[in-house]
Amino acid sequence: MSSFFQCHSRLFSTASVVYFISCSYNSQTGRFEAQNKNLLSFALSILIAVPFWLMDIQIMDKLYIRTMSPVLATVAILELAIYISLAICAILNVFVNRRRITKLMNVVFRFDWLLDRSDGSFDDRYNDNRRFVGVISLALVLFCYKLTEMTNSVANFTLAMLTFLRFLATCLTVFVHRLCVRAIAWRMVQLQELYCSSLVQLDHQLLYFLKRFDRYYAQMANVDRCFSLPILLVFLLVMVELVYLLYECYLLFMPNDTTSMVDKPADYINWIMYQMWQMQYALLSYLTISACRDATIQVEETARCTRYFDDYRLQNTRAAKQVQKFLLKNLHQKKKFSACGFFDIDNTVIYMVFSSIVTYLVILIQFKQLENDLTQPVPYNGTANGTTEAP
Repeated sequence: MSSFFQCHSRLFSTASVVYFISCSYNSQTGRFEAQNKNLLSFALSILIAVPFWLMDIQIMDKLYIRTMSPVLATVAILELAIYISLAICAILNVFVNRRRITKLMNVVFRFDWLLDRSDGSFDDRYNDNRRFVGVISLALVLFCYKLTEMTNSVANFTLAMLTFLRFLATCLTVFVHRLCVRAIAWRMVQLQELYCSSLVQLDHQLLYFLKRFDRYYAQMANVDRCFSLPILLVFLLVMVELVYLLYECYLLFMPNDTTSMVDKPADYINWIMYQMWQMQYALLSYLTISACRDATIQVEETARCTRYFDDYRLQNTRAAKQVQKFLLKNLHQKKKFSACGFFDIDNTVIYMVFSSIVTYLVILIQFKQLENDLTQPVPYNGTANGTTEAP
């Protein structure tokens, strides 16, 4: 296996247990294989997930949705529906694409005799273990704080636990996609170092470089086919969570809405801690966007490094013609990750998400104001002939 996979082996093992990837590494054959234990993980994940989310729906409906206003209840139902779709869809998506995912793992994460034959050093910039532990630790701190503030109720404790497990599933989905994306970027870094070193001196060695670039570049489309559907749901979930966060900020600072004002210092702390939980989803979206952006940049830089192929000894040779063909082909190749083809995952997603959040926030505020107008009592003046509405 590659040094990248060795560095993140525990995270991949965790994802394999809950069937967020469909294969495991077989040390005897040196390959990633879909084994019987992976199918068992799929069956157990489905058997656990279905009653898990049914219980989540029942508790949410009992404690919150029935007591909410119609506007906020709609937002809560939408959030819960995306959560349920995300977990079930992630598992079923892996099952449907299990052969593609196994092929992806064997191409990107297996030992490469040409690229991995160095001293085995691994760039710490591509180590995501500390990021994963940091995100989970923050969620755990917020979860423990919530436990200290809630009432002694089994339903409240169960809902808090379910909410925490929801976030763990979302976080693991994001990091599996992120690791696959960053593994491609890491391979491109290795290719660039190989090209710039003294190893690429002969015709056949240059052809090795070009073949490996095409092989790893093709995995960008494979990542999109295997993981873009859960990632699309993650972005939808982020939009809902941030809309709700901004709506809470609007209610807090509106002087006319006295029921939403926070008066005590303890209430401020509770409000801030709750909003920090919402902000975690923005962090997950940033981790996805940054990984795809950096990988795209690295692929482009690796492709451009062949422009400096000017060895006069190889002019008019097969290698020179292959480089020219390679550069022409790369002019027309798309080097971006996408979410089911709906949009490219790069910095433009930030502006798209922000504009969508503002739009939905305005709609939500308008519905809330309309709801307040309809629920307010209308004064009437009695007359001799009947009842007339007061001006």
